Amino acid sequence: MLITAILILLFGCLLSAFAARRPRIASGVFLTSLISGCLIGILSPFIGTRPEIVELGGGWNIPSARLILSLDGLSAFFLVATLIICLLSGIYGETYTRQSERLAQSVSIRPLFLLLTASLAVVVCAQNAVLFLFAWEAMALSSFFLVIIEDEKKENRFAGLLYFVCMHISALALFFLFSVLGKIAGTLDFGAIRAAMALGDKYPILIFSLAAIGFGLKAGTAPLHIWLQEAHPSAPSHVSAVMSGVVIKMGIYGFLRLIWILRLVPSFWAIFFIGTGLLSGIGGVLLALLQHDLKRLLAYHSVENIGIICLGMGLGCLGISRHNAALALLGFSGALFHVFNHSLFKSLLFLGSGAFYQALGTRNIEAGGGLLKKMPWTSATSLIAAAAISGMPPLNGFISEWLIYMAGLKALAMGETRLAAVSIAGLALIGGLALACFTKAYGALCLGLPRTKKAQEARDPGPGMIIPMFFLAAFCALIGLWPSSLLSFVKTAAMIVSGEPLGRANLALSGFISNAEILGLIGAAVLSLAAAFSFLRSRLISGFSQKGATWACGFTALGPRMQYTASSYVQVLMRPFSSFMGTQEYAHLPRGYWPTESSFKTNTPDPLLDGFLIPAVDAGGRSLSWIKRKRRARLQYSLFWASLFLLALLAWKL
Repeated sequence: MLITAILILLFGCLLSAFAARRPRIASGVFLTSLISGCLIGILSPFIGTRPEIVELGGGWNIPSARLILSLDGLSAFFLVATLIICLLSGIYGETYTRQSERLAQSVSIRPLFLLLTASLAVVVCAQNAVLFLFAWEAMALSSFFLVIIEDEKKENRFAGLLYFVCMHISALALFFLFSVLGKIAGTLDFGAIRAAMALGDKYPILIFSLAAIGFGLKAGTAPLHIWLQEAHPSAPSHVSAVMSGVVIKMGIYGFLRLIWILRLVPSFWAIFFIGTGLLSGIGGVLLALLQHDLKRLLAYHSVENIGIICLGMGLGCLGISRHNAALALLGFSGALFHVFNHSLFKSLLFLGSGAFYQALGTRNIEAGGGLLKKMPWTSATSLIAAAAISGMPPLNGFISEWLIYMAGLKALAMGETRLAAVSIAGLALIGGLALACFTKAYGALCLGLPRTKKAQEARDPGPGMIIPMFFLAAFCALIGLWPSSLLSFVKTAAMIVSGEPLGRANLALSGFISNAEILGLIGAAVLSLAAAFSFLRSRLISGFSQKGATWACGFTALGPRMQYTASSYVQVLMRPFSSFMGTQEYAHLPRGYWPTESSFKTNTPDPLLDGFLIPAVDAGGRSLSWIKRKRRARLQYSLFWASLFLLALLAWKL
């Protein structure tokens, strides 16, 4: 079934490419192959009885390459999450594409999306390094072309170039990583490498460094996140949903698969993941708080949520290094649960941003206001996603963060005071700042009065975009109210990563699973009581009240300029961080007795990309230009540089 699903997606990619000049036929081929391929792939881990790992192999005319796909607990978990998001985002994207004049003219967006979906499925199921890298490169190239699909925009071309460079640095690091592992094992099959690694821990620092670059760049962990906030806003919204919900998770999958291969990891892996989690989580949410572009804000929240996942992985690695099965299982369970949850609510937020963008004609959240009344379905589903990503009960984001909190308390109980304390405190700070950020973004977009004419005329999109958003919102609520529906799936994947047997996993997690079920029941009870009281209130006051405009203490000339902007809402909160965030202010103050105009705006560039890398590249370019001019001027300069190079080679050989 897995191979059938992949072949359907690839065949649909070819057919939709050939039919690209006939949009109706291409659309039919795209939807048929996407829906059938994804549904078959989603069902493949659940159909029939099978051992823990099932391999389907074949020869390949490339040295050390084998066509091996497997569906162990870890691969099945990521496969299901991947195909659910790709299926719903693709259905949404078909309507979104038709309503965009530029995208509707594109002949490549449908085949590229199917190729991206198929390559993602192969990445998580590949059991040979060559096949893994082949699918990894297909994933990188297809997503690159989707990022620059609207290549007439300069910012899209820059984002695409940056993404291309970062993804190929990632691929190069992984090439060297698997070369080292292949040298140890004498093969590039993951199972054989795992067996060889049990004989001894070789090259630990080299393996760790290459993995941190290769998988960290893909995941967007700080400070390797430099491509993420540029690529996500440039891509179409349904592509952004897949990139944030799924593509960056391939870096997380790579880390977890490597932990499975190595069996044992040293304690500095735990320190690395917890430190990276704190830097990504706190740094990402602070940068998100200062953004006005909705998709850029959501991109930085992807960095933040990758940080939360890294905190869980760090606690899991701490459990492995300390031979504490309960901590390892709990940490990895929290991380994996948050992987799935983030895929749902972040994809939903990006799909909502696409609906808002098409209604407003801009991604600037200051151009909204009052959209809860104008776009009720989009606003309602986005509200569920915003509450879920902020960790609010009884939604799914609360359950996964609660598991990571429990892992931190478990580490605290076993004496790991420092790592546990910073993990718990950091997660609490991240959650509080995330809540402030989404109250800012949602309030500016959906509450208050419309700030622009477009906001006054906004309407919900059609069913083709609303229905996928509704399903994602329903999943967020269902998992929060009934977490045991996903916890057994998560437990199997965590068991694979930690290397613990089923009996020990059941014993270690049974109490936490039952507590999660209790939390779900409490959430359901609270919602039921709220609905009952709301219904009772509406019945009691019917006929005694009427709806009217918001009461403004007798003032009747309310206007949109009298309400909070997104910037003013977070100004007090961000004041302690302003000294090192590098926020730039542009003010045109009112002058004279009867001032006619004034303005104030802020911009917060990315500290690493805009503050260091771009100036460094520009300086390097100027230096090379100077050398080039000098080389053209005189032959002696060329001879001088050639002599220096030869002397350096001689010194190195000596």
